[in-house]
Amino acid sequence: MIEKLKSPYSILILSWISLIALTLIIKNGIISAVTIFYTGLLPFLGTVLWLAYSKTGQSIIVNLKKWHFAVILSWFLFAYAIYAQKWAASLLNEIFYVDAVHLGITYTLLAFLFTPFGMIYQENILTNIWNTMKVVFILWGGIFPLLLVLPIPFKKVLKVFGASFLVLSLSSFFIGSVAKLAFKKETLIKRFALWADFNSNHLCTDTWAIKAESVLFLGGDRVLVYTPSNKIKFSPETCNFGKSF
Repeated sequence: MIEKLKSPYSILILSWISLIALTLIIKNGIISAVTIFYTGLLPFLGTVLWLAYSKTGQSIIVNLKKWHFAVILSWFLFAYAIYAQKWAASLLNEIFYVDAVHLGITYTLLAFLFTPFGMIYQENILTNIWNTMKVVFILWGGIFPLLLVLPIPFKKVLKVFGASFLVLSLSSFFIGSVAKLAFKKETLIKRFALWADFNSNHLCTDTWAIKAESVLFLGGDRVLVYTPSNKIKFSPETCNFGKSF
């Protein structure tokens, strides 16, 4: 049992579960960001471990020539870089309704860290998988009593049921946790953008500046204002740069 827990696959999953637990308990923005990043990388890390430790994976590596690997990796990185920039720009535009170029730090973070998460864990896909998992649970709960009346040893039935229940429970936990992160990513991105790209100090002397907590400069005299006390938190305004210092 201890040896299994020391396997790379177990360490990979246990690390992820620990991050999920920390995210739910501490509710810190940085920990949440790390959790989303790690969650996005899980399929890629799992693939690397499979290539490194499985017989099939090792066979693929042995038969794959170095120049083949270099060409495949180059094209993958090229396609990934284009998709990452497009995905990050579209997501920021969807959240703030401004060009992502104005949110330089947040844009870089999203493109570099969050793209794997956004690329793999689409909210509509996760919702469909979650609904499917619930149907499978109901169906399996209905099939189990039928297995008890069939001429199958009870221990075998119990073993199959236990293994199936464990797989379904772990799968539900994974999908549920990922879905929760996916649905909260907009809040996390706003929180990070306010810290990284918005400015608490400015030269605007307009009436809205009294309540405003921070602004994002959009060029010229235009700014995106964050006012937490207002019903509409983010609003575009014109700035009169009349304050002196």
